[in-house]
Amino acid sequence: MKILGNFGKREALIYIIVFLWVVMGVFATYKGASLSDLAVYFGSLTAYSATYIWAETRRPSKKTGIFKPGPRSRREVMIYAIVALWLIAGSSAIWYSSSLTDLSMYFASLTGFVAAWIAGERYKPEDTVKENLEE
Repeated sequence: MKILGNFGKREALIYIIVFLWVVMGVFATYKGASLSDLAVYFGSLTAYSATYIWAETRRPSKKTGIFKPGPRSRREVMIYAIVALWLIAGSSAIWYSSSLTDLSMYFASLTGFVAAWIAGERYKPEDTVKENLEE
């Protein structure tokens, strides 16, 4: 992913999500899925990505981006893990003609937990918490 290497962390995430929006839209159209339902499914990813962008804006990680060599930010690893799970679940739902609206509700139910953790990393990163416990 050399093309993403020159982007900032927030910018890379947005480009990836927009790329997935196009690809999944084409896939959904090919498989006869509802684009309205797919739009709702994309909405279920919004809180995760918005929380990550907010946290990265408020307290930028000093670690390298996921597409660059070096230590990774836990926040960034978490958002890409969520995007990967979201992509797998959504693609499977489209492939098997499952309800994207139901899947949206199911996926959104995890938002509070993950978004709270990402936001918490902005205020008190796990490194700081672990250092305080070890002292």
